[in-house]
Amino acid sequence: MDMSPVLTQMGILVFIMAVGFLCTKLGVTGPEFTRSASKVVLNVLLVFTIFNSVATAEMELSLADVGFDILIFFVMVLVCAAFGLLCSRLLPMRADRRGITAFTVTFTNTVFVGFPIIESVYGSEGILLATLSNIPFNLLAYTLGIGMIRGSAKGMSVKNALSAPLIATVIAVAWFMTGWKLPAAVVDGLGVISGGTVPMSMLVVGASLGSISVKAALSDWRVYAASAVRLIITPLALWALLRPFVHDEMLLGVTVILASCPAAMIATALAIQQNRDEAYASQCVFASTVLSAATIPLMIFLTIA
Repeated sequence: MDMSPVLTQMGILVFIMAVGFLCTKLGVTGPEFTRSASKVVLNVLLVFTIFNSVATAEMELSLADVGFDILIFFVMVLVCAAFGLLCSRLLPMRADRRGITAFTVTFTNTVFVGFPIIESVYGSEGILLATLSNIPFNLLAYTLGIGMIRGSAKGMSVKNALSAPLIATVIAVAWFMTGWKLPAAVVDGLGVISGGTVPMSMLVVGASLGSISVKAALSDWRVYAASAVRLIITPLALWALLRPFVHDEMLLGVTVILASCPAAMIATALAIQQNRDEAYASQCVFASTVLSAATIPLMIFLTIA
């Protein structure tokens, strides 16, 4: 695989993220922007991106293929969870930070970081496959994930997993299976709106990171250790585990890219919700996001290039 497009895409994403970071530091944006823009990305732009991937993808998927792909994504999250729990036990840290460490190693920033990279590498077909990961991600993040952060099973609810991307994924899969084609004008409209997903996503990431103390985020060696597990050890282990069983190169590549992404941004929100150390959660998100600019191209080169 020619790595130039990947490196170019990562450079573009980092540039947009830096713009968002500077906007917060200069006072142009603030917490209100990140909250409202995140909702727009998740509930509007991502939904259009999902539908656009179905409308433009030139591939065939049977119901059995869809079921297998979703199973692989469940395996991805569960493998990450095993490393997350192991990491939280081995690293010396306060008890209230163990669950956050486990969560940030387990759940990745698939929407804001993974999807743009997958689109640059595989196009709409890759996005269609990646969309299926919304099902295990949402179901497990708001059940197993909350249990990790709380340190108990309280607060775990499948109802909390219902979200616009999850519902859009179910509708998109059903639509794709019918083979229905939309008029060209409608497809063009979907493409225009979905085109805002990547820049808005990275602006949100950058703006969110801009509210974090860089010195504090980069001074705790445990954050680096957890980031190394999240960004390097986990995707390599997953690739080695899945390679003998997954013969679809695109599915394997999409899975590795999703597993190579930095910690999910919702870690901070859930830490606040569960009265845990949100500052530490933000540090994990910040460090892993910055470091992923170098590690994601490395993981692609080592596993699927």
